[in-house]
Formats: sequence, structure tokens, C-alpha cells
Amino acid sequence: MTFQYDGNNYLVRLEKGEKLVESLLALVKQENISSCWLNAVGGALSVAIGFYHLDTKEYEYTSVNELMEITGLQGNLAWDGAEPMLHIHGTFSRPDLSVIGGHVKELVVGGTCEALLSKWNGAKLTRTVNDAIGLKLLDL
Repeated sequence: MTFQYDGNNYLVRLEKGEKLVESLLALVKQENISSCWLNAVGGALSVAIGFYHLDTKEYEYTSVNELMEITGLQGNLAWDGAEPMLHIHGTFSRPDLSVIGGHVKELVVGGTCEALLSKWNGAKLTRTVNDAIGLKLLDL
């Protein structure tokens, strides 16, 4: 992973085989990023994506192990106590141009992944469990 910082944004390039979430969390800790928004494009060798079922309050994850285009990743960084927490959703295009998407648990980069992390200049974002929904929601 390489990156440049312009005083407010991090432009990040991940290499083939790197894990997206693992790499970005390492950058967050290294650079002491308090909160940010994420957008990215590139390619994936594999992705673990999920769908959240409101009725059971559980994610159902699927591992997709094939070369795909990342047509879009969007997300944010907030904190769960002392630990950073990335919330990322993504869409992925298969060779036949069909598209899948969902909540990204982890992704292994294929070719490259280019991400923009835009720092949030307000108060540090945190998350707290909302019992009715079963998810850790942003505290605003």
C-alpha cells in the first residue's frame, strides 16, 4: 500500500493481493485518522460480502472467489470504543457484466484498488449499538 496526504484527504493505492479492510485499518492507526469517508474503484480477486437481515439482526455473508471489477466502494470510518470500525458497501462486476453487491467484510485486491479517504473535520465519529435494529449506528 502506498498513499499521499494533502492535508485533508488520503489517496491510497493498494496492490494485488493486499487485503482492503486490513490495510485501511492499519493506515488509520498509523496516521491517527479520527474519522473519514471512503470511495474506491479497482479490481478484486475475492470478496466477502453480506446482507443484513433486519428480522434476525444478523449478517448473511457469502465469499466470492473470482476476478471482478470494483465498480464502487463507499463507506466511512468511526470508532467502537478504542477500535476503528470501517463500514463499507460495494458493488462488483463479473466478467459477464452481472453485478453483485453488499456489505464488505473483506476484499483481496486484484490488479489495484484506488481509494480516497476524506477526513471528517467534525468531532470524532463513534458508534453505539441500537438494540431495535441490532447494528452499531453513528452517534450524531
